[in-house]
Amino acid sequence: MGNRVFLNQDIIEIMVVGDQTVASVERMGRDTSRLLAEQRQAGKSCLVLDNVLEIGQVGVDARKLVVDLARRFDYDRLALLGKGSLLRLGANLMLRATGKAYKMRYFDDRAAALKWLHKI
Repeated sequence: MGNRVFLNQDIIEIMVVGDQTVASVERMGRDTSRLLAEQRQAGKSCLVLDNVLEIGQVGVDARKLVVDLARRFDYDRLALLGKGSLLRLGANLMLRATGKAYKMRYFDDRAAALKWLHKI
């Protein structure tokens, strides 16, 4: 099964599976943008859980696109869920590059990520 973007109760969840390309990131970006707009239009909080537990390789151009999308998206909070110190380091560098690190955080525990997302 490939990437999925869906509304999981009140959270937009992005499931990233396998190697990522510019095209796959663009598809996830379109789906995420649509759900964010629907949440805003409904007067709801825009909370995003970006689950990268099953991520593979990500090319340089795809990584740049991820940072660009994270800068442009209108969300209240975004939690990255992953495992491993190398992924944590890369995610933290990406978070800083967005200029929105104050509303983004990396977690290796789903329950902690959900708890932080709901602290609005």
